[in-house]
Amino acid sequence: MAQTSADAFADNAPFMALFGTPARTRILSVFVDEKEFDLNVSEIAEQAGVARSTVYDHLDGLQKLGVIKISRETGNSRRYQLNTESPIAERLQQLEGLVLKQLLQNRDDTDF
Repeated sequence: MAQTSADAFADNAPFMALFGTPARTRILSVFVDEKEFDLNVSEIAEQAGVARSTVYDHLDGLQKLGVIKISRETGNSRRYQLNTESPIAERLQQLEGLVLKQLLQNRDDTDF
C-alpha cells in the first residue's frame, strides 16, 4: 500500500532537511556556485530564480544546519555566504563536482 505524503518516510529524512524543496535546492546551488562571494537576499533570489520571500523562508534553516553564515551587515541588509568550514558545505561542493563530471561524461557518451 502506498504511503501518502502526510506519512511518507522521506518527509523526515536528513536530505529533506537539507534540500527540502526545489526552491531550497536552487538557493543551495547559488551558495555553492558563488562560494567566494557574499550575497544579499535580492542577489540570492535573482540568481536562484525565486522570490525574495522564498529566500527568507530558507535562510534560518540553512544557517541552523551550518551550511551558510552571515558574512557581514551593510546598513540594514545582511550578506550571506557558504560556510566553507562546514562539513556539509564541503560535501555539497564535492557532490556538485561529481554530478557535473557525470553529466559531462553522459553527454560525451552520447556523441558518437
